[in-house]
Amino acid sequence: MTYIWLLFSFRGRINRARYLVVQLALLTFWLLWLKFLFQFSQQWTTLLVDWVVTIAMIWINAATTAKRLHDRNRSGWWAVAVFVLNRLCYVYYGLFFGSYFGVDISIAMELLLVMLAVALSLLATWAFIELVFLIGTDGSNRFGPDPLARVPTGAPANSGSDQNDVPAFLVHRAGALPASSRQPD
Repeated sequence: MTYIWLLFSFRGRINRARYLVVQLALLTFWLLWLKFLFQFSQQWTTLLVDWVVTIAMIWINAATTAKRLHDRNRSGWWAVAVFVLNRLCYVYYGLFFGSYFGVDISIAMELLLVMLAVALSLLATWAFIELVFLIGTDGSNRFGPDPLARVPTGAPANSGSDQNDVPAFLVHRAGALPASSRQPD
């Protein structure tokens, strides 16, 4: 796997660990970029560079999210919904904090903002659970091979009795027991 494919391609699948590493790297880079922008915001050249960096970060985020959704056997187009949901959360919290710090709005508008907060929070929580906590589909799916699949080594397969009554799906994910930990027959 190359970094170009990982960061820029919308094809294939990635597991939760790779997804989280890329997302944490993007968050770290974004925070460092904001610090840089606040220090050098007077220069007109940073505007062009800011747009290039922003578009690259959005592309990388969309590509890795699409591949993670592929691992869950979902269409990569759901990455657009995740992106829109995140932007709606930013807009909502901007409105919410604006109303909290002195903008006068009616009671009906406050109720609407609270209902929107609940809906956005539930949707964002589900998107987070789907992308970070749920495992991908077992084996190959319509988007490619399982990113956690082991390469066959040519070793003989173990029988189910050697696994000490562990459910089959756990044995498949964890692999066979080492020879030293098997019970004698």
